[in-house]
Amino acid sequence: MKNFITRAITSVFVVVAFAGSIVLRQLVDYRLMYVLLYLFAVLGTFEMIRAMGDRLTSLQKCIAVAFSLSVTPAFCFLGGTSVAIITACAVLLTLLTLVFDFQNTTIDSCGFTFITLAYPTGLLIPTLLANEIVPYGFIAMVLTFAIAPFADSGAYIIGSLLKGPKLCPSISPKKTVSGAIGGLLGGALASILVWVIFAKGQIFNSVTLEVIFFIILGVLGAIVTIIGDLIEGAIKRKLGIKDMGNLLPGHGGVLDRIDSTILCGAFIYLAFAFIN
Repeated sequence: MKNFITRAITSVFVVVAFAGSIVLRQLVDYRLMYVLLYLFAVLGTFEMIRAMGDRLTSLQKCIAVAFSLSVTPAFCFLGGTSVAIITACAVLLTLLTLVFDFQNTTIDSCGFTFITLAYPTGLLIPTLLANEIVPYGFIAMVLTFAIAPFADSGAYIIGSLLKGPKLCPSISPKKTVSGAIGGLLGGALASILVWVIFAKGQIFNSVTLEVIFFIILGVLGAIVTIIGDLIEGAIKRKLGIKDMGNLLPGHGGVLDRIDSTILCGAFIYLAFAFIN
């Protein structure tokens, strides 16, 4: 019971943080959304470095931290080109550790560094881009932070009630096929609610076409959130850890909370970039 209460309190805090960031984005300045994404990148990177342990050299850890600290501010104030340059520099510097830190660096440590660069900072770049899509930035952000939790909740509720065959037992023994179906329904519901409340008549001239579009967004977004959750689960299995951190009581670390949101944001960006 105590653990349930702890999880519930943390969940409320997380929802308030997400919703507050979206409200401030809309009412004050769209760039305020970058504060939340910046925290995701920096805190998530520190969790990854902690989880990787001595698989990264000290120099490679510095590269990963510098990358997470610089990408979001560079995008906010200098634009996408600066992020491309920073990313190229981070990749090049990682490879150069093979030369300048030859005794301590291995091919494996470079691979682990690339994973740390990509997850979460690199995968958050599409969400940075989605926030600036005109005129769909607000809708894209709401969808990103609505589909993932609705899909997770739908998966948990339906999976707990129906149980049945496991979805991917080697990675996540608790996930079931019925839960995955519940996740798809949850994602579709979230997307339709976003359409009804915020986006009706803003995408296409046809209501029918908009409904179909948002249902597809919700279902595909839910699939992506499930994949994102499994990716993090696979990383934790490979590293032999239960949680990425302990910053969020009852939930683990930041990455344990946003693992599905990261990929969902990337998908939402691609979807709106396609119709823009």
